[in-house]
Amino acid sequence: MRRWHKTLFTGLALLLLLVAGAWWYLQKTLAALPLQNLQYQIDSLGLHQITFSSVSFTLDNPTIDVQLKDLSLDWQWQSLKLSQLKVGSGAISLLDWPSATPDSEPAPVRSQQLPDNAQLAASLPQQLDINNLKLQLPCDGNSCRYLLSVSLVTTTQQLQYQLKLADSNSPEIIRLTLDGDYRTEQQLPLLNTRLAVDNSVQLQLQQQISAQNDIKANGELSLDIAPPSPWLIQQLQLWQVEIPPTALAQFTAPLSLHSNWQLQLPANSDLASLATQASGNWQLNAKLPSAITLPGIGQLQGTVQAELGLQQGELSRYQLNAQLTLHQPQLPQQVRQYGLAAEQLHINLTADGDGQSQLTALPISVSLSSQGDTALAFNADAVLNLTPPLSAAMQNASLALSQQQLSPDSDTNLAGLRLQSKFNAYWLADRWQLQLLSTDASIARLQTSAIQAADIRMTAASGRFSGDSNFSSVKLQTELNINASELIHAQLKPLAWQWQAQLSGKTTALLIDGKLSNSANLSLKHQLQYRPELTKLNWQLDDSFLLAGNPVAATFSAWPALLEFNRGRLSASGELTLLPAVSATAQLGLSGINGIYDRSLFNELAASLQLQYQEQQLQLTTTDATIAEIQHGIVAGPLMLSAQYNASTNDVTAGKLDIQQLQLQAMGGQVMMQPQVLDLALAEQQLQLQLQQIDISQILQQHPSTDLTGDGRISGTIPLLLGRRGASVTAGTLAADSPGGKLQYRPATAQSMAASNPGMKVVLDALDDFHYSVLSSQVNYDTNGKLVLALNLQGKNPALEAGRAINLNINLEEDIPALITSLQLSSQISDKIKQRVQQRIQQQGAKHANGAQP
Repeated sequence: MRRWHKTLFTGLALLLLLVAGAWWYLQKTLAALPLQNLQYQIDSLGLHQITFSSVSFTLDNPTIDVQLKDLSLDWQWQSLKLSQLKVGSGAISLLDWPSATPDSEPAPVRSQQLPDNAQLAASLPQQLDINNLKLQLPCDGNSCRYLLSVSLVTTTQQLQYQLKLADSNSPEIIRLTLDGDYRTEQQLPLLNTRLAVDNSVQLQLQQQISAQNDIKANGELSLDIAPPSPWLIQQLQLWQVEIPPTALAQFTAPLSLHSNWQLQLPANSDLASLATQASGNWQLNAKLPSAITLPGIGQLQGTVQAELGLQQGELSRYQLNAQLTLHQPQLPQQVRQYGLAAEQLHINLTADGDGQSQLTALPISVSLSSQGDTALAFNADAVLNLTPPLSAAMQNASLALSQQQLSPDSDTNLAGLRLQSKFNAYWLADRWQLQLLSTDASIARLQTSAIQAADIRMTAASGRFSGDSNFSSVKLQTELNINASELIHAQLKPLAWQWQAQLSGKTTALLIDGKLSNSANLSLKHQLQYRPELTKLNWQLDDSFLLAGNPVAATFSAWPALLEFNRGRLSASGELTLLPAVSATAQLGLSGINGIYDRSLFNELAASLQLQYQEQQLQLTTTDATIAEIQHGIVAGPLMLSAQYNASTNDVTAGKLDIQQLQLQAMGGQVMMQPQVLDLALAEQQLQLQLQQIDISQILQQHPSTDLTGDGRISGTIPLLLGRRGASVTAGTLAADSPGGKLQYRPATAQSMAASNPGMKVVLDALDDFHYSVLSSQVNYDTNGKLVLALNLQGKNPALEAGRAINLNINLEEDIPALITSLQLSSQISDKIKQRVQQRIQQQGAKHANGAQP
């Protein structure tokens, strides 16, 4: 008796120890799972079964809330295998979709082998039943709710499965059904599956693989899609798949797709070698009698027939005939905003191998055409390589494009766009190449906010483009020729333009060698070197011989209207740096220039100008600029100038002018200015002009009157004040150089003047042959052009009163603009200057008539 008690006590202790161990193992297993907020309630626990009345937990990324009721797990201790799992009811809520992990590195590509064993996993339960599982998914900013039931039965190497899905709003109607079976024979899979979606979609797939000396793979796929039911349309809208009402109205007949294959594959081969050893047939027959909407693509209609036969990796039969029409193609928004649109796109693909083709070179003829605002015609003969690595070649391709309106951006509009091109193209897995044979494009009119152009034509006789699969570095070599019959810009006069260029290099190191010219014979060569760290443009203006015309003046509207060059040579060159910072240098050369500025004529202008721009600062420098002769009523010259001008680009006219040398030879002497810096930001500028040894005889010769003659030289200082109202002089001084000279004033009216005024007779007698030792004058000149000279003459007339000393004070007034006008009209100057002088006289007369101050 005591021994029986001892045995019972030991058994109970072992049983308690086993239950405690099982409880400890269950707790440890549940704690190791990636679950949060795990809560559960156990109804019963046995050696072969555990039953939970409720289980709930949460998963992260994506966030999933799971609540299960009446969960039952059965297992077998001998094999430690889960034999049955049942869920009475429950709910699974997906709160957000999983986020991407961009930092994760892609797995290395390995040579894939066919599976050695397709048997079912031993860990699968023998039976799985899930009933009335509420499934909630995020859609359209809200949530979509469904009821899911799953049944799975596993027997010896056979799996039978069934999935049913209903809408939570109508749980009695099954909307989606997926069922079938999977089994293995000789460790190879056999699959039968069926999918039905609300009487609108029917899919059947049968696949059998068997093995003897080799592997045979036979299969059949059937897909039938009928016009969608109201429930399916509603679901597509909830999942943001919009089907236009017109598309639904056109979808009246079901589409069908049928494909079957019978293949013989070598045993123990990897996937890469199958294409070189496989034999068999594959057929495809698809019919779309009415247009079906493909989300994001358009409405597709047509037929596709294809057949492929293989014999030990070699093609024995190859046929393709696809006649498709894509109605209302849905182009990307970034393309449609340019104005590209088509009502229909016709796609024709044809091929007939006749046993001569290979998988490495499958020929196919491609033809595309469109109707609508964008008219497209594309034809090409393509060759495809379907063996790894994949590749394709396109020969004798032709493209014709017509577009009535094209708007690359909000400020640019192109009208009447035409493009025709012939090319060859090659694509490999890691690189591509495009070979242009000919390209001809035209634009009837181009309009932007700043420029307008008409009759633009671009031609490219040949070209070659190549790059890698990521387009990170594109190599190119081509020649372009662009012509425009008229180009309109605020800074340009309407002219015809032409640009010829050679492009070579790659997108990270590009060289453009070109020439820009127009119908005014302006020609500019340029070389652009582009690199991301340094972009530089060098340019050279072809020498312009101005006797045949001035191309610069005929090109730029900013050319001063009163400035004309009619002889000489003009040349220019420069360098413009765009990256890393904008800077520029330029050199302008003038030689032998004859021309007119306003009412002045100049000859033999020679100058070298240097322009520098950097960091919003502009500098213009000239050294030893000369003008041989200037005619402005009087003749002067040569003029010599050395100066430098510095200004900010924010206000170019408010800079500082550093005059290092200004010297003018005039009337036998010279007028010069001491080195001085002028601040043009000020309202007035003060200049000190030095007159040296001006020949009085030449001054008197320039005057229209011939009554006064004389000789001698004068020098002096003229303080010239330049302001917005004009030039003025206050208290300038002039004096004759020692030893003086002689003046003779013999007017034709001398006798009458002496008879009427005895005092005048004394003056006339003295000036009849006046030998002066002192001739000085104060000079004043106002902005209206009035010159006042306060002359002081000291000397004698040897024939008057035995040469008695004479001192004369004479005030002279002269209207300098009127005097210059008189000199210009009486001289042999050009007709252009005389015309401008006459226009000036008429303008002044009109001002006087209106009471304006001259």
